[in-house]
Amino acid sequence: MVHETQPVDLLDRFLGCLLGMAIGDALGMPVAGLTPEEITARYGWHDQFVPLLAPDGSVEVPAGTFTDETELALCLIESAIGSGGYLDVAATGYRFLRLLEGPGAPFLDEPSRRALADAAEHGDFQRGVAGPGMATGSAAARAAPIGLLHALCRFNPELFVRDVLRATVITHAEPEVVNGALAVAYAVLLLVQGMTPPEVLVDEVVRFIDEDAVAQRLRRVASCPLPAGDPAAAATQLAMLGSSAAVDEVVASAFAAFVAAPDDFRQAIAIAVNAGGASDTRGAIAGALAGTHLGARALPSALVEALDGQPYLVMAARGLFQAAQQRAGRFLCLLVR
Repeated sequence: MVHETQPVDLLDRFLGCLLGMAIGDALGMPVAGLTPEEITARYGWHDQFVPLLAPDGSVEVPAGTFTDETELALCLIESAIGSGGYLDVAATGYRFLRLLEGPGAPFLDEPSRRALADAAEHGDFQRGVAGPGMATGSAAARAAPIGLLHALCRFNPELFVRDVLRATVITHAEPEVVNGALAVAYAVLLLVQGMTPPEVLVDEVVRFIDEDAVAQRLRRVASCPLPAGDPAAAATQLAMLGSSAAVDEVVASAFAAFVAAPDDFRQAIAIAVNAGGASDTRGAIAGALAGTHLGARALPSALVEALDGQPYLVMAARGLFQAAQQRAGRFLCLLVR
């Protein structure tokens, strides 16, 4: 079996997406739930890996560790690799269940924890939870690999939306969460293809997704960009845009951080995490966008090398790239006589 030679930058974008997601997630992990003022008081301008400390000052989670945001994305990637580039909901769901017993379990948000606990009983991975307070942004973060999967084939909007929907309702059945996940996946797809400048990315995404709170808040990002050249001021303004775990706030604020510094990975991610609140989810989404746009070679080497699980992320990205090629029909099977 041989495959077509692909431009190097495509694989580099796949690597950049996963590494960027994990870096943003790990940077945001120890400051999640804090206000911008609390982050500044503890760390100053937070752009380095630090551990999550317990109340007694001991290390609860080591520096450079990513959370369930990246773990769930990796579960999705594993199932896609195993099924030749297609989404296997059952395989993905059973991988998700492992997190309930693993070290990432404390990071799971309430909708994910509840939906997975229910799925462990009834075995149906398309019955995500809905209701007040359930429209959180964690499912949007893990949608980035779906954008990668579809980036190499002829774009089919119906199949693309279906895959995002099926991946989302494993845990979240709120329409706004599906729309937020669609925004992230579509942005990643556009950035992989390299034909959409960051300054028009939000407009392109809003044209594609449904009209709801996610789209409305994204329009605010497009109409009121963060101040350029002043990351601290940008983080303060970003917090005012909305720093909660609600999907519309998480997605819009992550996009805003990326477009504020699209050519400076560290600055874009630092803006995202220094805004406080849902820093891990926002950092993961902003990291996926920035990493896809810039490619892995542009990521800060110190952060890449200090990232826990970095070798596995590289392997997952390479496997996903091959699965995306396979899905796109870019492999040629030769007849062996």
